[in-house]
Amino acid sequence: MPDSFVFQAPTRLVFGPGSVSQTGAEAAGLGLRRVLLVTGKGPTKDSEGLARLRASLMASGVDCGLYAEVSHDPDAARIEDCASKIVGENCDGVIAYGGGSPIDCAKGAALFAANARLPGSPFPEASWLDFVYGRKAFGHSGLPLIALPTTAGSGSEMSSAAVTVDPAAGRKLGLSSPWLFPRVAIVDPEVQATMSAHLKAATGMDALTHALESYVSKRSTPLTRAIAGEAARLILRSLGPFCSQSPSTEVAADLALASSMVAVAFSQTGLGMVHGFAHPVGARGGVAHGVANAVILPHVAAACAQTAPEPFAHLAAAAGLPVEGLKADRAASALVEAIKILAARIGIPSNLHALGLRREELPAILADALTYRNRASSPRAFTDDELAALLERMY
Repeated sequence: MPDSFVFQAPTRLVFGPGSVSQTGAEAAGLGLRRVLLVTGKGPTKDSEGLARLRASLMASGVDCGLYAEVSHDPDAARIEDCASKIVGENCDGVIAYGGGSPIDCAKGAALFAANARLPGSPFPEASWLDFVYGRKAFGHSGLPLIALPTTAGSGSEMSSAAVTVDPAAGRKLGLSSPWLFPRVAIVDPEVQATMSAHLKAATGMDALTHALESYVSKRSTPLTRAIAGEAARLILRSLGPFCSQSPSTEVAADLALASSMVAVAFSQTGLGMVHGFAHPVGARGGVAHGVANAVILPHVAAACAQTAPEPFAHLAAAAGLPVEGLKADRAASALVEAIKILAARIGIPSNLHALGLRREELPAILADALTYRNRASSPRAFTDDELAALLERMY
């Protein structure tokens, strides 16, 4: 445990079935008069949940524009275009409705609009990638953002991180900043229960990855472990039933809460080498982030547990696995085995080759993974050669 630490979790969480209808009241409570509603290109824009959200805004006297242009993994150009829409429509706030991609796009656009697009900005010619790569620093916070997740996975609605694609470099880039925390997260399990079984599986494994990587991180603290351990317990007991056609309200609430709460933990600790590999796998192979994490998680967890079993053993106990009395290596192995069994049960492939990833992409994926910004937080200090061998095994 670090000798000292800072814990910052400023996002207001509104949780519960039917809470999407509270969006208007929350927006009005922030003093917002006109917002840009950011969502995806697909079915979400025509969903019942979005219609209820818009009705609640109207009932509260909050006007809104619509930006339904976000697809998988928004690139810098998409974020800048969204920011231009915010400024062009004179919006004083932003509402994101969707999975991790629309929420990340909205987070970036709200911050970029305030730092590079508003009148009098010190960075009128800056690009979003200038901030992502650290060539320029944010001068002040973004426009108020309310995030409503339609998937139980990314946790972006409660986190200080956003992911952007740099197409020219073929890279997915994570950016963390206290100014990326949304002002309000509205988490409605009823909305998330309508996902397809495939999406439930991928996003649920994404949330489990967040729980494990935050818990075992070298930057973990008693607070983050308490949150991540409880999230892992909820996910391990409920993800299988959640992937059924009609999950119970309790099961859907378990996954919705776990996904959101663990984002508070990983905003403090960062993530690990599952994400270090998943980002380039997504960028180079076009693999959805949750799917990439789901396939990679058992391989990286097993490799880390070999040399650093103690945090995995502690997580196994916190997650409610029957490991009392077992030595650390046995308890850690029980956790890894539970993850493998769960992944197989919900239809997650066992390797990257099954996702259609081409072998010739592996050198570029490895080169990217070696530079992962949170590599030092891994409980195992992988050498470059060990990471190369691990990538070969997971392929």
